[in-house]
Amino acid sequence: MPHNSQDDIQRDANKKLKPVALILAGYNRVNKRARRKILKEIKEVYDGDEIYMGNNKFLYDLAGKPIIQYVLDAVYNAEKNGEPLYDKIYLYNDVKSFKERVDMSKYPNLTLRQMRESVGGHWKEFYFNFIEYGQKVDVFFGDTPRITPEDVEYIHNEFDSILGKKKDHRGVPISMIFGITEFDDLEDNWMEHRIKYIKVGANKGKLKNFVHFENFQARIGNTGAIIKLKGVDDIIRSGAINFYYNLRKALTPSSFSKIIYYLWKLKKLDMIRQVKNRKINVDDFITANLEVVSRLYKIDVSEFAGMMFHIKKNASRWENDIDGPKDFEVYQKKFRAMQNT
Repeated sequence: MPHNSQDDIQRDANKKLKPVALILAGYNRVNKRARRKILKEIKEVYDGDEIYMGNNKFLYDLAGKPIIQYVLDAVYNAEKNGEPLYDKIYLYNDVKSFKERVDMSKYPNLTLRQMRESVGGHWKEFYFNFIEYGQKVDVFFGDTPRITPEDVEYIHNEFDSILGKKKDHRGVPISMIFGITEFDDLEDNWMEHRIKYIKVGANKGKLKNFVHFENFQARIGNTGAIIKLKGVDDIIRSGAINFYYNLRKALTPSSFSKIIYYLWKLKKLDMIRQVKNRKINVDDFITANLEVVSRLYKIDVSEFAGMMFHIKKNASRWENDIDGPKDFEVYQKKFRAMQNT
């Protein structure tokens, strides 16, 4: 029996729908006690580096305009066949602060939404209220100011050729993608301070804050995509999207190993060995996470499929986000240098 037969019908009926862009730019608002605890954990994970928390870093001034406006401009100015690529752009941030810094009249197709909950909460509101079945959504993050309209057009074309068309190793059509960048592709990397090596132990000499798969080492590529289908509904409704988002985030720090907790519960000993030996098989990795979501959230994932997309064009622009002061300092210096040339 073919997978997603009902969703295929919906997709065919809605195939003329223009894609939508979603820009996520939420941040934690925590009390002092929680802040101290989280900061301690963050510094352990990031080798003492400080990470922005409780600050609207997306509105920090970078060469005359807020960080997030570079991302918004890239998305807004992306085109296809001479017309705007995206029918609508949705952006989650603090509404009052955003409007104080950004002239909304410049972006007539922008809908600004107040960030309130977790990423999963934003997804749930957005998914069930603002898009139709069969519609594709490209996802961006508000702290990657290096991306350009050409980068957005490239990533859209790649996602469009995959969503609902290519299948995973089970034969299920892909309905969710998240981007990753391979170490070998970070040719124009501004964030050299992030490149750290393991100093002791069996994995001495390997990159520390990269995930080691069988044939490549990867970090987050700050973009992704999804298509609204019945097979995706329960992933969004249950909050399981938070698991995938946190997994995506875990591709950066060593906290990736937290997945081992779930693998122990599933008795996935071979997968645990792969993680510890830094030699992960992609299909095993995806299957294990499908099992975690299925059993943890008690939902049917037989019609849901996700994949990792390896960004090959201007990979560093997608990886070079702004997590903390060191990153922002690098950006300030680079932008000043570009203005002086």
